[in-house]
Amino acid sequence: MTDERDTVVTALARSLERTHRRLGELETLVRQLAADVTSLSRSRPAPGDASIGAGDGGRESAGGGWLLADDREAALTGMADLVEWVEAVYLRYPDADLPSCWLWHPAVVEELWWLRGAHAAAYDDNAGSWQRIGDWHDRFRPGVVKRLRAAVGGCELVLHAPGGEQAGAPPLAPLAEAAADVADAWTTRRLLLEPTDSQLAAAEQHDRAQHRKAHR
Repeated sequence: MTDERDTVVTALARSLERTHRRLGELETLVRQLAADVTSLSRSRPAPGDASIGAGDGGRESAGGGWLLADDREAALTGMADLVEWVEAVYLRYPDADLPSCWLWHPAVVEELWWLRGAHAAAYDDNAGSWQRIGDWHDRFRPGVVKRLRAAVGGCELVLHAPGGEQAGAPPLAPLAEAAADVADAWTTRRLLLEPTDSQLAAAEQHDRAQHRKAHR
């Protein structure tokens, strides 16, 4: 009886040892799979990433867009690609039009720059989807058309010539000189500054100019 009991105990001990060994192997495999998944998720473009570069199917970084472009060669290539895309895609839609001076409006270029990137990302073989294509058609493209028509629909290149309404220095942020004082007051006391008389006068001048611009 004792020998049989010892045999059973030995068999159970060996079985338990094999089970522990197998559990250790499975734990190692799970850790490896987790590492692989993490690596893949880091290398795959995020759902919102849109290509602004030269036709790489949505896999390039959007970077700083047109308004912050500072690489001359990249800007030249990007602009050439943008013009090609505008002619091949954007202007194919009946409601899409551009004024002759569209290149003289940085905001217009920026709108088309990101719209092209969103288009490339939506149709990308890896990251694209029918839902993203639908968003581009239903929301993104009509939104850009509407904004451009409202912003520059009545503009033309002659207005950018010297003496024209669009000529002159780039716009400046109103009351920018108060930015440091506002930041200091907010971060130290969670208060907003009381505007000074000179700031109120500058604000009134700016607001009147904005009002005239809006009602031309």
